[in-house]
Amino acid sequence: MENETTETSTSGCGSLILEMGALSRLTGDPRYEAAALRALRKLWSMRSSLNLVGSTLDVLSGNWIEYSSGIGAGVDSFYEYLIKAYVLFGSDEYWDMFHSAYLAVQKYFRHGPWYHEADIRTGEATHWQLTSLQAFWPGVQTLLGDVAAANLSHREFYNVWQRFGVLPERYLLDYGILHPTEKYYPLRPEFAESTFYLYQATKDPWYLEVGEAIIGSLNYYTKVEGGFASIRDVSTMNLEDHQHSFFLSETCKYLFLLYDDSFLRNKNYIFTTEGHPLPVMSTWHEKIPRLDVPTNWTVVKDGNQPIRASALSSKVCPETIFRQNVGSPWESACHIPDVFPSHRCRADDDCGIESVTCKRRTCSMAGYCGLWLAVY
Repeated sequence: MENETTETSTSGCGSLILEMGALSRLTGDPRYEAAALRALRKLWSMRSSLNLVGSTLDVLSGNWIEYSSGIGAGVDSFYEYLIKAYVLFGSDEYWDMFHSAYLAVQKYFRHGPWYHEADIRTGEATHWQLTSLQAFWPGVQTLLGDVAAANLSHREFYNVWQRFGVLPERYLLDYGILHPTEKYYPLRPEFAESTFYLYQATKDPWYLEVGEAIIGSLNYYTKVEGGFASIRDVSTMNLEDHQHSFFLSETCKYLFLLYDDSFLRNKNYIFTTEGHPLPVMSTWHEKIPRLDVPTNWTVVKDGNQPIRASALSSKVCPETIFRQNVGSPWESACHIPDVFPSHRCRADDDCGIESVTCKRRTCSMAGYCGLWLAVY
């Protein structure tokens, strides 16, 4: 259109393949899927040498506008649709793109349970902040099978939720404070979505308690005569006269399914980024997705690295092990020892899980594993 901006987001032009692919299969007209796939391939061809994509680009020049990127606003559903397209359509092309992108995200954006933003050209951190849109990531990790990493991040999001009563739009990790202008909570669904996915994967009743806390906050802080209102400022809980459509299509839907999943039993669905279910059907698959994919891609291990796991994932009781064998590596169900007995480290992947707090240990600038408060 005349005077229309030529700037668009990666998530905007990279989150079309599920709907357009389904439309092509329902109508028999391949043009819809071909157009969406062309856009997706173009985006992937623009990735940096680190396999990272920017957050905004110019649709006429085909050049990145914003090189600072992460897993939140501007790029979130791009990653989501790569893995979901693989599940829905079975093409290895989607898996190959997602796998490379996921490893890059874990390498350059992750810091313990948090994810910061970084320059896609250098991998250097640009913004240390939590955004509410990032809360979708544990759901994607759960769909992939990286449940341990998903749970780690989800618990940190829940800690922030408990601190403020809801999840603020932006929280500055390096200062431990709210963003000065983006203090609002527009009833976003991402945290509820990840809670739903994690409960489906683990059936751990703790996630039902998280859902109860979410519902309690919504009823207490946002319920008004005409519906549910967005929160203008989470520090004061002042409301706006506004309710986004995604509150019904996603937030309420995922909370409902958390407690009543009869709609999903013995069936397979993929949810679009707006919470609409698409059936997973063999007739839509190029081939059945392969099942020999490792269950945890958070750390890429070579053959020389020891296999480290918690007592929980190994399905053993630490107390029983202690009685039989003094010097067991497990001190609690969640404990994962550091790689080196000296607790020295070269990267966060050399550090384990704290036995008392069950928090992820990180590598300090001095090269030691610990629960460091500062973010470097």
